[in-house]
Amino acid sequence: MPPSESYLPYAQAQDDTAVLDQLFYATVDECPDPNCRPLLLDRVAADVEATRKLVDWACHIASEMYCELPAELVDEEVAADTVFHPSPFFCRLAAEYHNPGSAFNAVYATYGTDQRRQVADNAVVLVDGFQVWWTDFLYQ
Repeated sequence: MPPSESYLPYAQAQDDTAVLDQLFYATVDECPDPNCRPLLLDRVAADVEATRKLVDWACHIASEMYCELPAELVDEEVAADTVFHPSPFFCRLAAEYHNPGSAFNAVYATYGTDQRRQVADNAVVLVDGFQVWWTDFLYQ
């Protein structure tokens, strides 16, 4: 289910929802144009709030599936041994997901565009993996 049809915190800002949906569909449908997904990732990564929405969406889905975020998403060492293999940047955000206060905002504030691009990519790949493999995705 694309971001616009599911839980999205910070719902008052909907301007970037179309781009998030396009990125989701480009990933799920495996867009045949080799440039479409990278261009969409660049657009999302350029916007801190869009990246945050995407990561929050993926973390919310994972939390609902497992009743919490599993170590494979929040612990950088454990994540390194998974098929999904999220970036350390994603793991740090996922670890702060249930603490949306100042620590969470501080982590986002330290990320540059390249790091936001990695976490945006991780978020959309995670949700796509759940669609295909369900809860087994992290444990293959």
